[in-house]
Amino acid sequence: MAKEFILLRGTLRQGALKATPLLKGAPMTDNILRFWQSLETDDPLDPLFKAAPVLMHAIDRSGTLVRVSQFWADKLGYTVEEMEGKKSFDFLSEKSREYAIKVGQPKVFEAGKIYNVEYDFVCKDGTLLPVLLSAISEYDGNGDHIRSLAIIFDNSEAKRAAAQLQQKQRMEAIGALVGGVAHDFNNLLAVVLGNLEFLQDDPDAKERLEYIEDAMTATLQGGKLTQQLLSYGRKAHLTPSVIDLNKVVIGFARMIRRLLPPNIEFETVTESDLWKAKIDAAQLETAILNIVNNARDALTEEGRITITTSNVQIDSDYIQTSGESIDPGRYVKLVISDSGEGMDPDTMSRIFDPFFTTKPVGKGSGLGLSMVFGFMRQSNGTISAYSEKGAGTSMNLYFPAELSDLEAQKIETQNCAKAPLEKLVLCAEDESKVRNIIVRQLQKANYRVVACPDGDEALQQIQAGLRPDILLTDVVMPGSVQGPELAELCRQVFPELPVVFMSGHPTDVATHSKGIESGDVHLIKPVSRFDLIQTLTELTTDDD
Repeated sequence: MAKEFILLRGTLRQGALKATPLLKGAPMTDNILRFWQSLETDDPLDPLFKAAPVLMHAIDRSGTLVRVSQFWADKLGYTVEEMEGKKSFDFLSEKSREYAIKVGQPKVFEAGKIYNVEYDFVCKDGTLLPVLLSAISEYDGNGDHIRSLAIIFDNSEAKRAAAQLQQKQRMEAIGALVGGVAHDFNNLLAVVLGNLEFLQDDPDAKERLEYIEDAMTATLQGGKLTQQLLSYGRKAHLTPSVIDLNKVVIGFARMIRRLLPPNIEFETVTESDLWKAKIDAAQLETAILNIVNNARDALTEEGRITITTSNVQIDSDYIQTSGESIDPGRYVKLVISDSGEGMDPDTMSRIFDPFFTTKPVGKGSGLGLSMVFGFMRQSNGTISAYSEKGAGTSMNLYFPAELSDLEAQKIETQNCAKAPLEKLVLCAEDESKVRNIIVRQLQKANYRVVACPDGDEALQQIQAGLRPDILLTDVVMPGSVQGPELAELCRQVFPELPVVFMSGHPTDVATHSKGIESGDVHLIKPVSRFDLIQTLTELTTDDD
């Protein structure tokens, strides 16, 4: 066979355009033929596209397919000629097309690369082909985009395996749900039945009112359990209205203070000019109460519970980094945090499971957070938790913002002011993906950046002679130097150095207050690019 292949190669190099009989019936004959034919062309990409058994295509700045591999065309059921010259969007499902237009293609054009983005392509017979797409862009000497090359992997088998696993997990969850509901309802029915039997035996008993009250209480608890189940299953009837979340929080705070023991401090921190959100206010209050009750139970001695509100703009970079199941856009964020013992990773992974609880038997049904999860999904928002052992817990609720056309236009047209090129930011952030995003955001706004994975390395930069114009630091990091201590040590060298603290936990600054001055800024993650750049610009401008 080796001689036959060499003979074919020699024949094609002399210009023959058809396979010799020696290769009839051999696998990949057509691809080998196309490969060697394409060596005569001027474009070095042609051999790869025409012959290689790889799913790939190249697009120009307009999104038009300028090269398509035969292997990729065959996979979709088209010819290469049917695909080249058309927009790549034409072969995507509606949902994938929307994401590609808004996020995928702009990102690969601007950032230069994307990795393992999920898309659904539509085959010629109408079936969907799930894929993972990675791409890299090519630019000319002026920095203008020439084309982008995409490598595609068939993800259908992995999808099928994941679907089977999810089905198994759903069945296990349903089993736990049925068992838990049966247990709770049987207990409630036992209370109702027992008290009714007492009344039947002695209708005039002196405990008559007590029997009736116990039976009614159990009945009401059964109704509440049903409501929680409906919320978890996302079938509860919601009556949302456009509300000011600040008013709900401030009004509800009075009741919360009455529910908490005197050893627990409680405070609210609300953002002025908070965006409106469309929420069922009654369900929101129930969700807040559930989370506050959990926070109260986590504080065995003295402690603090804090509720904060803020406007956040979530972009695709943050979603990719955090793993949040949420669409890019503007959100009203509600954070309920405590200074309790926190949770280990295993507990964190299960907190939204139905009937999972760390409380003693009889102290909780385990439906509280799963109910909140269902409510958030039904409200087109999401909930996430941040916790570490010994560092407390924060529950982050995101509600889509409801903005008027005028407000939306105002926000969309806001531009981040560009800083003078000489402004240098020293950034200390331990999470590498978050750090990379911050660096890109600052560089795009014309800042120079020195980024460090912890406070120790940032301090070494100062000791080596670095002269930053501003310090941007996480509060809690690995290593011996935390954010506030880093700020204190830096200001021993540069007394007027502006400092911006970032954290995912609103109580971090209160817990690590040594080294924090009144003029320092505290940003709660996720921080939108606009808020970050605006904050730094204001601080560096004041410095001039």
